Order: sequence, then structure tokens, then C-alpha cells
Amino acid sequence: MSVSRSAPMSAVRFRTVFPPALVLAAAVGYIGIGFWVEEVSEFVPGAVSPFVHAGLVALQALILLLRRRSPVGVFAGVVLVDLVILASAAGELGVGSLAVMIASYSVARHTSRRTAWTALGAGAVATTVIGGGALLLESGAPLLVIVFTAVARIAFLYAIPAVVAEYFRGRERLAAALKDQARMAENERRDRAELEVRAERTALARELHDIAGHHLSGIIVSAQAAAALTMSDPERARTMMQTVQDDARITLTDLRRTVGLLRSDDDDRGPAERPRPVPSIAALPALIDAARDRGQRVSYELTGETRGLGPLGETSAYRMVQESLANAARHAPGAECHVRVAFGPDAVELTVSNEAAPLATRPAGAEVGSGDGYGLAGMTERAELIGAQLTTGPTAGGGWTNRLAIPLDERNIA
Repeated sequence: MSVSRSAPMSAVRFRTVFPPALVLAAAVGYIGIGFWVEEVSEFVPGAVSPFVHAGLVALQALILLLRRRSPVGVFAGVVLVDLVILASAAGELGVGSLAVMIASYSVARHTSRRTAWTALGAGAVATTVIGGGALLLESGAPLLVIVFTAVARIAFLYAIPAVVAEYFRGRERLAAALKDQARMAENERRDRAELEVRAERTALARELHDIAGHHLSGIIVSAQAAAALTMSDPERARTMMQTVQDDARITLTDLRRTVGLLRSDDDDRGPAERPRPVPSIAALPALIDAARDRGQRVSYELTGETRGLGPLGETSAYRMVQESLANAARHAPGAECHVRVAFGPDAVELTVSNEAAPLATRPAGAEVGSGDGYGLAGMTERAELIGAQLTTGPTAGGGWTNRLAIPLDERNIA
């Protein structure tokens, strides 16, 4: 941990100290030239000693150490020192140019465009006026030389550092955009995975409820009926208990098949664990016969030309009838139920209704209500998946009606 932290800190310190060190090296080198070459003062106009100029360059190096904290202030200070050097050397000495270039890059890199261009423009004008004026007044250089020198100074001291800084700022923005894009893609992938997991959990919960809820409701009703018939009709009570056992076995088998769908080693499953074909409208007569065997009074009516639906449509239709009958057995025991399937030209409509439960046939402890819970929520979710319309509600006579209209479109036709 400490090694990983110290490495970036060392890099930051190096980037902070290295440019001023270069400027300071230039000042030391200029002093060395003054020591070893006595004719330097003859080539540099003005009466100022080279050691003074070197000291001014060293001052620039010290100012540059603060360029990250105050880019504009450091730029102004460095340019001001360079102007002093130019004014004292008849506009011909460029020993302070390196510090100006570094300060120009820093102000263009670490400030806004408006601030940077304002500072650079002001520096370019000041350099042109002071340097060009000193060159014209003290050295008497031709106008063409003065113009060329001014343009070269503006280009090298301000324009080129600004262009380089803008290039690296563009790379930083690109890297930041790519990083944000990667983060957004990761967040989107994580959200999509969470939605998929949530959808799978909802589908599994819906399937488990449809399987277990139907059979468990039948088990409860049959057990209550068997308990009521134990004394008055022992033979029928034994028959009802046998129905309870059969429903329990079917529930266990269906649950094993459903759990088996979650396993990856499908080839290792035995025939009893492999999933059955999806429930369908054609299987409704068997479902109704099983309800009748448990003591429910159920009528069944099929009208219109039968047409095959897709797997989702067939499953939704079957589960709607299954859940409706289970709710009727649980909340309205003894009530007569009516199942009607009507195939039309544009839709197939399934209606399951039950009358009010007779008080005399209601076993002790039976619940009375609409059954508005996970079952109706599951029916609603299945209807939304296939674009069907589900309507549920009580009837005027105290019963309950569930109606599912499945459109016969490309999504639902097999």
C-alpha cells in the first residue's frame, strides 16, 4: 500500500521540481560562461553584469516552484523578470525565455481558456513592446529584424507552449471521457444484471406459487372435508385423504421439476426430474377434473375454433385458470365455479367465476376474501408479458370473476 502511494507522489514531486531545475541549470551555466569567457559582456549590450542576469534567471526558477498553486501569478512574475532582462540587455538576451515558456505552458494547462488566452496575450504584447522597443532604441536594428524577432518570441514563448498544453488537455479530457464511459458501461451492466436476477427471481416465485399454491389449496380443502366426513361418511373421508396424498405427491414432483430447471447438469437428471411440457389450454379439462376430484363443483365451456398459442400464452392461460380455481377453493369453498374459454377472431378470452360460498358448506376456519395477493400479482405479471388484459373483481351476488383476454397477434400465435 505504501509503495503504491509513494510512486505517484514521487512522480508529482519530479514534475514539480524538474522544470525549475532546468531553469536554474541555465542560470548556473550562464554564470559559468561568465567565469570562463571574459568576452561575454562584450557580446551582451547594456551595462548590467551577466551575474545579475543569472541571478534574475535563478529568481525565475524559484517563482516557477509555485506554478501549480497560482499559474497566473507565477506567469506574471516570470514574464516581468524576463522583461527586466530584455530591457537591461537591449532586447537581445533571451536567457529568461525558458522560464517564460514553462510558465506559459502551465497557465495554458491549468486555467480556463479565457484566463489563459488573456494572460498569454498580455504577456505577448508586453514582450513585443519592451523587447522590440529596447531593440529599436538601444541597438538600432533594422525594422525587419525587429519584426522577425518579435514574431519568433511570440511563437516560441507563448504560442507553442499554449498549443502543447491544449494538446495534453485534450488527451486528459479524452481519458476522462473514456473513464466515465467505462464507468457508465459498468454501472449499466451491473444494473442489467440486477434486473435480470430480479426478473428471474420473480418468475421463479411466480412459478412456485402457481404450482404449490394450487395443490396446497386443494390439500387444505380436501383435508377439511375429510375431517368433516370422518364420523358421517368414513368411506368418503378415506377417499378425500387419498386425494390429499395424491395432491401432495404431485406438488412434490412439480417442485422437484421446477428446482431441476435451476441445475446446469441437465443431462444427469432422471425422467422424473425433467420438466414437463409447458401447461396449455388443452390441459384445462384435466385440471378441472382434478378440481372436481377434490370436491369442487366446476363447469367447463369451450367455444370457437381452437387455435394454438405460443408457450407464454398457453402458460398464462393455464396458470390463470389454475390460480382462479385455487382461490375459489380457498376463499369460497363449496361455491360453484364456471370456466369458459372463448376463441374469437382477434383474441381468446378465458373467464373463471365462482358464486358466493354457501355458509352451510364452508368448513371451519376457511378464509373468505378476494384472494388478492401473490396469485393475482402473478396473473397480472403474466398478462403484461404477453400483452393481454386481465380484469378481476367481485360480482353482484358476492362471488368473484377473473377474465383474461389474450390477443391473437404475432407474439402469441404459435
